[in-house]
Amino acid sequence: MRSALLPVAVALAVRMAAILASDRVTADVERYRKVAVHVLDVSWNPYTTPRLYPYPPLWVWAEAGSEWAARRWDVSFAVLVKLPVLAADLGIVALLGVMGRERGAGFLPAWLYAVHPVSVLVSGFHGQFDAIMLVFLLLGMLAFARGRTDASAFALAGAIATKSFPVVTLPFFMLALPGRTERVRFLLLAALPVALLLIPYAVHDLPALRRELFGYGGVADFGWIGLARGGAWLATGELARSEARYWTASIEAGRWLFLAALAALVYACATRRLRPTLVEAVLLAFLAFLTLYGAISAQYLLWVVPMGLLARDRHVTAHGLAATAALAGFYTFLAPAVLWPGPPPLPPRVAGALWVAGVGAVLVAGTAWLVRLVVLARRRSLTG
Repeated sequence: MRSALLPVAVALAVRMAAILASDRVTADVERYRKVAVHVLDVSWNPYTTPRLYPYPPLWVWAEAGSEWAARRWDVSFAVLVKLPVLAADLGIVALLGVMGRERGAGFLPAWLYAVHPVSVLVSGFHGQFDAIMLVFLLLGMLAFARGRTDASAFALAGAIATKSFPVVTLPFFMLALPGRTERVRFLLLAALPVALLLIPYAVHDLPALRRELFGYGGVADFGWIGLARGGAWLATGELARSEARYWTASIEAGRWLFLAALAALVYACATRRLRPTLVEAVLLAFLAFLTLYGAISAQYLLWVVPMGLLARDRHVTAHGLAATAALAGFYTFLAPAVLWPGPPPLPPRVAGALWVAGVGAVLVAGTAWLVRLVVLARRRSLTG
């Protein structure tokens, strides 16, 4: 029991230090507060204001609840809004401990995630809530491995209700089930709760919901579009805007590249040309998105970390080192208040160069990792 709690305690200490050191309403934390003020003071529907809230409706109530508590008890909003993310990160550490032991890796995945710099930067300093999506996804994978497919589907619904992207993992869960009836049941249990959550917003203002939730195109901070943006800045000294509306053609190309790759992966798994494990299949979907879509936000780099640690894949180390450098340069260059209470220690040109080099390294590491997973899954198909 003590061995299981130690990595959770270390993760708590490391992340609380990061949260307290970054007690500032800036970057996405500032956006969270804008959403909360809108929900508490203007309208319960965050989708009615353009470019305010591009996520499914689960997280909005954490934002609103944090602002309500901050007003009532005069507590820091920046700290309060990160506490659900902290809880999710601790849940990930605990789940990696359980799943690591069941997969023969012991507590190593839990320990590595507890001190992983990408997790600390994204969850503790930045305050992005992707850890909540990931803890639901890991719960779904654990339940699935134990044969509790209904519980797995509900957990996956929680992941999709937090951030839309885990929907791309749904086909791989379904393909691992034995028959059509089981697959349809899983699909319904994973999709219907999310649909029910969206109904009030659709009834209130369907065009707004469609525009904000389904029209979101990402941000060109990382990925190949981010690399092109950063490379142009290095060459000219002028940094283009990152919003999707400035990269329409590139994002459309990235969307079709990713969807084609995802369709190919699903087809290959369905026809047994590839035989990845469920963890590998989730990694394949995530890595295909990170390498092909192009308009990637900082927090998306966290997605592969717990899965890679769980798979005990050596590529998680290279990817983690590249992502850490990219994130450190990105925050210092473009959002210094996320990390630093005063002037950042690196000149903008140096921080920006670190960001661009890191983005390129992440793409190289991610592509190599993706290719290796495909080769492993193909080899397993040929020998199995």
